[in-house]
Amino acid sequence: MKYFPVNLDIAGKKVVVVGAGEVASRKVKSLTACGADVTVVSPAFCRTLSRMKGIKRLKRAYRKGDLKGAFIAISATDSDKVNQRVYQHAVDAGIPVNVVDQPALCTFTVPAVISKRDLLVTISTGGGSPALSRRIRKKIEEDVSRTFADHLALMKEMRPKVLDSPLSPRERKRLFTRMAGREVHDVLEQWGIRAARSLVKSMFLEAVEGRESHAS
Repeated sequence: MKYFPVNLDIAGKKVVVVGAGEVASRKVKSLTACGADVTVVSPAFCRTLSRMKGIKRLKRAYRKGDLKGAFIAISATDSDKVNQRVYQHAVDAGIPVNVVDQPALCTFTVPAVISKRDLLVTISTGGGSPALSRRIRKKIEEDVSRTFADHLALMKEMRPKVLDSPLSPRERKRLFTRMAGREVHDVLEQWGIRAARSLVKSMFLEAVEGRESHAS
């Protein structure tokens, strides 16, 4: 199956997680890190989830009404019967649902993630092999250094200035491409963010001054 990739804003939205083992705890950590309002339903809770702050715990068996008002639902139990019920109830209610490690019971899948501040890289095998996704993630993580997160921070810092400049759309695109290029990345790796910031600022001034000289 070919999935449509999308990043969801779940801040403040209700997310129901059914199951409270170690797998569920990893899901809950990711959800709360994104600001979701998480409710966990399970007769028993692992140590991590029993101590976690900022979540709602329903210490009992799952009930159909538990999904009411949910933005998304995740089931991470070891019971096929419960997982099937959560899936069917979610589908009937039009709620996106993911049953961990069971692609046939998912209307969305959760990719392997590399996250460094605002930089987010995801890897998906379309539900074919979560284990392979994790292996690929580790391989890419070795290559995606902290430098890329710093590079992104510089680009975000300069973007409003470039957009507010007298540069034409074509000139802006050319400047953004240059700022995102290897030259800045190499300076970041060798000399750090202060040197790279000076470089992108000089690129900006050069582009603006060059335009003004051509205009005159």
